[in-house]
Amino acid sequence: MNKHIIKVHMATCLALVASLILSASCQHGGDSGGSREDRDSLATWVKLAPDELVMRPVGEFSRDWMALAMGNAKSYNSMTISWGSVGQLWNKPVVTVYVSSDRYSKKLMDNSNWFTISRFPDNREYKDGLIYLGSHSQKDDPDKTANSGLRVEFTELGNPRFKDAELVIECKKIYSDEFEKDKLPKDIKDGIYSSTGLHTMYIGEIVNVYEKHWQQEQVQSDSLSRKRSRK
Repeated sequence: MNKHIIKVHMATCLALVASLILSASCQHGGDSGGSREDRDSLATWVKLAPDELVMRPVGEFSRDWMALAMGNAKSYNSMTISWGSVGQLWNKPVVTVYVSSDRYSKKLMDNSNWFTISRFPDNREYKDGLIYLGSHSQKDDPDKTANSGLRVEFTELGNPRFKDAELVIECKKIYSDEFEKDKLPKDIKDGIYSSTGLHTMYIGEIVNVYEKHWQQEQVQSDSLSRKRSRK
């Protein structure tokens, strides 16, 4: 076989292997290894329109959990949530979340006009962080967000979001109301609320959606765009 052809074949194989390695490292936020700084270098936030949002809300809230954050760079808090919904209300795209009167976060949530929810890659490292957020109070652990290992940064509007997340929804609060115990079904009243405070419902209009895009995804997207432009 011609030496030039052999070199071309070898170069093609090496490129394919490199592509597969990069793809594996990018999948699910770099689950295959590497430092967070390495993963950060491969990732960028991309803004989506609210109607481009793709989610599985039932499973993502109840099973995977999300992180709720509110406040600003001077004072912010966060907590893990497993109740919530995403949809349409009053001709607006909305997110609804619920915070118990027992939670230290509630006061800041009441006083905030904005909040974010963050979804994380399916990774034990992030799950442990969410467990920490959900089981500690900032009242007793002032640095609980930092101690969770989940990193916070701030949006262009100054709202806290999680740098390690793969999806962030930024919302402007448009309505809130506390549940009325006498209107609750008996099994809920006697079960969930037999010994805990009531939840307040917060509805937020979706203003920004941020989705984490990985370098390999961007390379593939750019390649597809170039192919289309040549047609």
